[in-house]
Amino acid sequence: MEDSAPHEAPGPTLDQKVGAAVKHHRALAGLTLAELSARAQVSTAMISKIERGQVSASLTTLQALSGGIGVPLINFFAGTVERSDVSFVRAGEGITVQRLGSDFGHSYKMIGRAEASHVGFECFDVTLEQPLAARPVYLHRGIEFIHLTEGEMVYHCGDASYHMRPGDSLSFDSNSAHGPQELLTDRVRFITVVAKAEPKDPGL
Repeated sequence: MEDSAPHEAPGPTLDQKVGAAVKHHRALAGLTLAELSARAQVSTAMISKIERGQVSASLTTLQALSGGIGVPLINFFAGTVERSDVSFVRAGEGITVQRLGSDFGHSYKMIGRAEASHVGFECFDVTLEQPLAARPVYLHRGIEFIHLTEGEMVYHCGDASYHMRPGDSLSFDSNSAHGPQELLTDRVRFITVVAKAEPKDPGL
């Protein structure tokens, strides 16, 4: 008598994959269920069921959730196809993005981005030019790496300030207040990488 082939455990359903993506992006944004509910005008009970893969959410509901989190709707379906999260950007290319610092004379160009299980990062090519109209201070979840490629500046991080020249690097917990304190040249350019880990148990 021949042994029967072992049965493979079924993989996650489409609803479970979409739900996991919603939960993942909510966690990355640092939003609780209640906060997302208020933003998206979707009940916390419904969001919880969606994240657990217990219901098939309509596109209208998913659109509301994506708007509340601040991510494209397509992000919720990224896990439904086999892929490897890879980004390749040629020299001089990238995506110009609008961030808080853009109001303070910062030019941000996204040159890299990737996500994997429980972790993600974004990489920016940042240009600062005189006059620095204000001294923006940033505070966000994650860790950050800065590598200065052009010019000189004084960069504030936590309780200390650092005189940075081309080739200098700075790594820090971005929960500490940080930001450019003074530009010592007309133009400053640096590469920054911001990494965030997904909490294992996002707040409800």
